[in-house]
Amino acid sequence: MRLKLVYIYSFVVTLLYLLTACTDGIEASSDSNGQGEGKEIPVSIMPKLVAGDENEVSQLRVIIFSTRTSNPYGPKVLVSNQLIDVNEDYVAITYIGYNDIYVIGNEPVDLSGINSPEELKNIQMNTESSLSASKFVFFRQLLNVNVRSKNEIYPEGASASVSKLEIKLQRVIAKLSVKFDLSTEICENGNPTGEFVNLESMELFRIPKYSYLASCKYRIEEGFLDNRVFSLENSSAEQNHFTWSSGDIYLPEYLPMDEIYRMVLRIKGTSRGITRIYTLPIGDAMNSIDSHSTEWNITRNRHYSLNIKAITGYGEESLEVKSNVSGWSEVNVPIEITGASFLAVNKKTVEVKSLRFYSYVRFACNAPVEVKLPDEVTIGNQLQMTIEYDDATKKSGRVGFRRGNWNTGNDIIYVTTLKSGTASVELNLQLYRSETIRVGNNLVTWAEAMGYWEEANWIRTGIYNDEFYKRATRETGCRAYYPEGVNENDATRGKGCWRLATIRENWAINSAEAWCIEEHDTNGRKAYVSYGSGNLIDDYKENKKYRYNCTLDVRPPELSDFIVSSSDVTNVTKENASSICANLGSGWRLPTGKEMNYVFLNAGTNGLPNNFFSDSYWGKNEDGTFIVATMSDPDGSATTDELRNGRHTVRCVKLRYPPVG
Repeated sequence: MRLKLVYIYSFVVTLLYLLTACTDGIEASSDSNGQGEGKEIPVSIMPKLVAGDENEVSQLRVIIFSTRTSNPYGPKVLVSNQLIDVNEDYVAITYIGYNDIYVIGNEPVDLSGINSPEELKNIQMNTESSLSASKFVFFRQLLNVNVRSKNEIYPEGASASVSKLEIKLQRVIAKLSVKFDLSTEICENGNPTGEFVNLESMELFRIPKYSYLASCKYRIEEGFLDNRVFSLENSSAEQNHFTWSSGDIYLPEYLPMDEIYRMVLRIKGTSRGITRIYTLPIGDAMNSIDSHSTEWNITRNRHYSLNIKAITGYGEESLEVKSNVSGWSEVNVPIEITGASFLAVNKKTVEVKSLRFYSYVRFACNAPVEVKLPDEVTIGNQLQMTIEYDDATKKSGRVGFRRGNWNTGNDIIYVTTLKSGTASVELNLQLYRSETIRVGNNLVTWAEAMGYWEEANWIRTGIYNDEFYKRATRETGCRAYYPEGVNENDATRGKGCWRLATIRENWAINSAEAWCIEEHDTNGRKAYVSYGSGNLIDDYKENKKYRYNCTLDVRPPELSDFIVSSSDVTNVTKENASSICANLGSGWRLPTGKEMNYVFLNAGTNGLPNNFFSDSYWGKNEDGTFIVATMSDPDGSATTDELRNGRHTVRCVKLRYPPVG
C-alpha cells in the first residue's frame, strides 16, 4: 500500500491567536525580567498529518513557551497549554519574541500540568500498548518561531514570513513490514547446494520498554520488552518455494545509545534437523543515503519494508544489509538472508598507483577478514596494506593497498586472496612501473623538495603529512612540478600528482645526488640521499641542499583547508552574525562564498560535519560583503538585499592549520 503525503485534516482549520502587540511591528513593553504582558495578534496554526487518515486524531493539545521579548537567547516561559476542540477555533496568548510551539495529538498521558520544555521532553510512554497501534500518538515541535507582529511570523531558519504556521504532525512510532518470496534452497557463492530450509518463525529483539514523546536517546538500563515472535506460515503452492507477508508491525522509536544494542530481526528455520538462524539488523543504516543516517535508529513515522528474496548461507551469523528507508510510504527492499562464511566486495581489481595513499576495496562479511598475499610478496617495502572496519562488529569495512618504496619495475598484477571464515574472494592488485623525471639541478632542502612547510626539516613526517603539505606558504619541489606540455590542472599528470622519488626510483634512473622521500629511521632531522645505481647516504634536512627527482603518483586527498563549528546558531541578524563567530575564540569567522559552496557539496566528507539543518546560512566574503548561502545558491552569489535584511543561521569556520609566521 502506498500512502499519499500530506493530508490536511478535514476537521481542523484551527485559528490560534498569539497575543503580543496591538499594532503591527511595535514590540510589546517588558518588565525588568523581560516578561511583558503582550497584546493579541491573530496567527493561524494548521496541524496536518504527514500521511494517513484524519480520523486517527481525536484530540489535540497546543503548548507554547515564549521568550516574551525579541531576545532569541532569553529564557522561555509557559504562555499556553490548552486542549483544542477539533471543531472550534482556538485563541491563545503569546508574546512578541521567540516561541517554541508543541502540538500533540492523542496525548499519551495528561499533559495539562506541563510547565517547562524539560518536563515535556521527559515524557516517557509505555511502548507495549502502542505496538498494537490501537491509538497512535502524534507529535511535532516548531522551535524559535519569531513572532514580530500580526503579519510577521518567521519559522526557524526562514527568511520570509508566513501568515499560517503549518505543523505537520508525525506518528511517534515506526512501521515494519516483512515479505518473503523466495526459493528455500540454500545457495553458496551463487551456486545451489541442494539443501532446503524449512522457515518456521521470526522474532524481533531489543524492543525498548519506553519511548519518548520528543525524540531522545534510549538508555539500555531502561530495559527491553519480551521478544515479539511471528509464526511463518507458507502460503506458496510451489514446491520448495516460500511466500509470507507480515502485514504492518508497529515499533516504538528507538535511538540506541550503543549500536551493539540495536534492534534485530531473527529468522529461524531447520534443514536436515539442524536449526538455522539468520539475523538482520533493522534501522536507518540499512540505507544511509535515503535515511541520511549511518546509525541504527528506528525513527518515528518511517516505514521499513523488507522483501526477502534469497538464502545465501547456513545461518548462525548476521549481516548488515542495505535496504531502502523512506518517509511513511512503502518501499520494497531486496534482501538476502545470509549465513556463515559470507564475503562480498565492491570490485575485484584494485589499481595500486600510489606510494602515499591507499587504494581501497569495500567488503561486507560475517567474520573478520584476512588478506593472503602471494608468497613472493611481503608487507613492507614491496606492498603496504591496511584493514579498516566500519565498527566493532567487524562485519563490513574496507581494505587498502599502496605500493612499497622498492616496487619500481614493470607493471605487475598481484593476485591476492581476501578471506572471511571459509569464504574467499580473489583480488587483482594492479601496480604500475614508476615514471620518474629528472627535474633539474636546483638545490633545495628536503622540505622544499617534498613541498612541505619548512618545519618538516626538523620533525619526522612520514611518507605523506597533510598538515605540513597544507601549511606550506608556496608550492615547491615535486608539489609544484608538472611535465612540459601538460596543463598544470590536469587531474592525472598536473600539479599535485607528483611526489619525491624513493631511494630505489632514484637508483633506477642512475641519478646524481638527490633527496629521497624516505627519512632516517631513528633521527627525524635526517633524510636519505641516493646517487648512482646503489649508493646511499643520510644527511640533515634543515641545512643541506640537494637535487630532487619526481615520480608520478596521485593527487593528495581533498581535505578542506578549514574546520567548521559543531552546531547551528539560528535566527541571527546580519548585525550579530560576525560576533557569534568572534565569541568562539581566535580565528573563527563567517565563511566565504567559496567555502560555503564547498561545505554544501562535501558535507560529511573531507573532515566536514554533516549536521547542517537550516536552509540559509550567513557568510562574508573577503571584501566584507555579507552573503546568504542557500541550497539553490550555495555560494551566496545571488544574495539580495531582502535576504540581507532577514535572519539566517550562522556556522563558523577557521583555518585547519594556522598561518605560518
